[in-house]
Amino acid sequence: MTDRRPTRSTPAGRAYLDLQNLARRLRRPTDELHQLYALEGFLSRLAASEHADHLVLKGGVLLAAYETRRPTRDVDLYARQVPNDIPTVLRTVREIAALPQDDGLDLAPETATAESIRDEDEYSGVRVTLTGRLSAARIAFHVDVNVGDPVQPAPRRVVLPRLLGGRLEVTGYPLPMVHAEKIVTAVQRGAGNTRWRDFADVHALCLRHAVDGDELRSSVVTVSEYRRVALTPLATALAGYPAVAQAKWAAWRRRQRLDDRLPEEFADVLGTVTAFADPVLTGRTSGLSWDPGALSWR
Repeated sequence: MTDRRPTRSTPAGRAYLDLQNLARRLRRPTDELHQLYALEGFLSRLAASEHADHLVLKGGVLLAAYETRRPTRDVDLYARQVPNDIPTVLRTVREIAALPQDDGLDLAPETATAESIRDEDEYSGVRVTLTGRLSAARIAFHVDVNVGDPVQPAPRRVVLPRLLGGRLEVTGYPLPMVHAEKIVTAVQRGAGNTRWRDFADVHALCLRHAVDGDELRSSVVTVSEYRRVALTPLATALAGYPAVAQAKWAAWRRRQRLDDRLPEEFADVLGTVTAFADPVLTGRTSGLSWDPGALSWR
């Protein structure tokens, strides 16, 4: 039963009020944290299910494992050894959502609906939409399950810090693969790219984490060969792009309330991303590692 007025007498009420307080401290919208909490709840159920090793976490939620959490409304999963048809995916997501957890969430598997999705030419998949509840909050979110780019290096166990404390361990993309998909997408889409989150993610990640140059090159080549994308330096593929993109970048940054986390000028973001990506794209990172402190390959 849904709480009309959240109290600390139930798990749902406690979580609702704790998230409300956390949102005030972080100066973030409460509904944003409700959304992330619901996504965490789905992943904790996935981790406890028989599908834990067959559905691999990617996308925005995974970034929390790399200390780069950002707002998102979707759980993105790569399907391995799972048929990627609507009936199978819908049944699988409903099974996962129905598993009990002591987090106060009701993920309402009976509300789940599914449809085919296609992200231009990158991958096809199935989107499942659920509408759950946390006390007085109604939370709609998506679970996107797709097949596509081969994962190189192989998926591994990653640890996500939870909003209200504790940790969650799931199977996820390794960091080189996170970068590779975003870098190849930037080359592939060129000056028509509006995936601002990809630039933001690569920028944030390369400020924080070292990366092995040989591993990243292998990941980029694997993705580009699968998509049949010719590798071109971003400096060439996106020449003149910052001036065209600035207004849209500023609007996206403002909508996401990331003014305090990302540079105001898109040229600054792209400059860092290009310094990171272009040596990889041109095969000049053999035997090198990315130094996030120096922002260079060494």
